[in-house]
Amino acid sequence: MKSIYYLLAGLTVATHLLPAQDARLLDESLLTELRAEASRRHPAALSAQLRATAAEADTHSIRLWDDPMVGISLMAAERAMRRSDGDVRLSFEQPLPKPGLYQATRAKAESIRRATQENSRSASLLVGVTTAKDAIELALADESTTLLRDQLKWFAEMTENARQRSISPDSNSIDALRLESELARATQVLAASQRTRERIAQSLNLQLGRPMESAWPRLQLGEKPSPTPLASAEIARITRANPQVRSLREMAIVSSAETEITQRARLPQFSVSVDTNLYSGGGIPTAAVGLKMSLPYFNRSSTQAAIQAAQIREKAAVNDIESTRLIIANDILTATTDATNAAAQADAYSGEIYQHALAAAEAVENSWISSKSSLSDLLDARRQLFSIRLEQRRYLAMQLAALEELNLLVPHSP
Repeated sequence: MKSIYYLLAGLTVATHLLPAQDARLLDESLLTELRAEASRRHPAALSAQLRATAAEADTHSIRLWDDPMVGISLMAAERAMRRSDGDVRLSFEQPLPKPGLYQATRAKAESIRRATQENSRSASLLVGVTTAKDAIELALADESTTLLRDQLKWFAEMTENARQRSISPDSNSIDALRLESELARATQVLAASQRTRERIAQSLNLQLGRPMESAWPRLQLGEKPSPTPLASAEIARITRANPQVRSLREMAIVSSAETEITQRARLPQFSVSVDTNLYSGGGIPTAAVGLKMSLPYFNRSSTQAAIQAAQIREKAAVNDIESTRLIIANDILTATTDATNAAAQADAYSGEIYQHALAAAEAVENSWISSKSSLSDLLDARRQLFSIRLEQRRYLAMQLAALEELNLLVPHSP
């Protein structure tokens, strides 16, 4: 009766693990939904979006005119002198804009805004890809659980078959006992697979900002791998599509603007002033209009050093762009190679390799039922078939994960 106990236990676990919902295909439509949800709700994406909003506000804080200065002074002297020269002096001074300084400062702020927007886009892409990879891992866990459930059902059938055979006086119960042990082991593996699935689902909920215990439908991978883009075509898109490179390009413009700002800042500062003298006891006030100019020539050496430093940073920024482009190009080569290899393996394991393993497993099973093959041969053939089926699903998941990494490097989204 022990075999019946394991049979019922195994089927009870299998029934518990079978979700009520139908399996949902993990296609590009579902992945797009998950990426968008993560980018809307993940704190890292929200933080980057707020920084982009702040950079937008910074562009409106650039001033063309400096604040004017007003002043008042009182004279302490004899009344005759105060009546003659006035004992109250009012002054007003308005600095004039330096030519080109406002435009250069505004250009710098605009470039910083665009760079911050690219950083925000990069953060959203990163949390989206991370979420998509978690969904792929969840789908693989569901696929593994399905295969393990089929394996458990098969062990239960073979255990009952062996138990019936052991009733015969010419048979022994060794096969039945061994299959009961395999059934118990498969039951535990299935339960562990379900716990792993729950952990992945909880991690996915955290990424999406959902309650951690939110239920997920059973996910299913496609039957065939997706097309893999050519590495050369993706590398050609780096400068147009990669947010990091686009941000660095904007920062190079910032360095150029800083050079222009430094050059404009060394120009003399002109200001218009109006001074009025009046007597507190009455009388006609006098006024004078003047033009003032700063003398920046005493700091020419420090100003020139600042210009040189800005020019060096501009050159460094250009080299940073090329260095980053080369790193991303290498990552694209890795991602496309991984995707291509995984797709080839998935095709191979779903084709001739699987058919041969299935035919071998069926032949050995029929042979064991007729007592012509050993139980060891039967278990080996079945395990090989299970391994091939599981590897095919793993390679499909690996290819999807590699394509997600490629989407992070050269996204097609605007």
